[in-house]
Amino acid sequence: GKYAYVTTQASGGLQIVNLSSLPNTAGVVYQAWTGDGVIAGQLDDSHTLHIDGNYLYLYGSNLFNGGALVADITDPWNPTYVGNFEKPGAEYIHDGYVRNDTMYGCHIYQGFFTVVDFTNKSAPVELATQITPNNFTHNSWLSTDSKTLFTTDEVDGSFVTAYDISDLANIIELDRIQSNPGSNSIGHNVQIIQVLGNDYAVTSSACV
Repeated sequence: GKYAYVTTQASGGLQIVNLSSLPNTAGVVYQAWTGDGVIAGQLDDSHTLHIDGNYLYLYGSNLFNGGALVADITDPWNPTYVGNFEKPGAEYIHDGYVRNDTMYGCHIYQGFFTVVDFTNKSAPVELATQITPNNFTHNSWLSTDSKTLFTTDEVDGSFVTAYDISDLANIIELDRIQSNPGSNSIGHNVQIIQVLGNDYAVTSSACV
């Protein structure tokens, strides 16, 4: 609740900002984490991140062919590298969502998402994969009850797509929706927000 984590696709590692002095902005301090242990000083850039409990997941970094990199942030100012996931032949993960040690990783260039059990951070286990409609899987987000996964594809005329993931051996597509059909709008990022007991898929889109 007192720290912000910022990714960059330029260089400089992961930025950690200590916000505990707010509203006194003069007291805000930050530092860069570039890895520790076996990856000490090696983390330079990454695309996105997601936090689940005391673990931070980085996606699309310069390490592990862009696969998921996991750090323990029990000490928020001093992350500790604990593991990674690379899928052979589809290592790069553009974005991802994690809940209760289960990652939903978006392999944008192969057009599918993977479901990965990260209970053991040093030995993750792939549980399932699913192709998305436009074959350019950009992001994912889970419903509040953890039964439905929503994805976007970052291409013209794409969909927000919903999947029943209650049985990972039989993932079922439930529905697709477009913003302004016929406009070639791009579904970029979807996020599920609960308001008064109802889930809303809040989606940023771009029109070309």
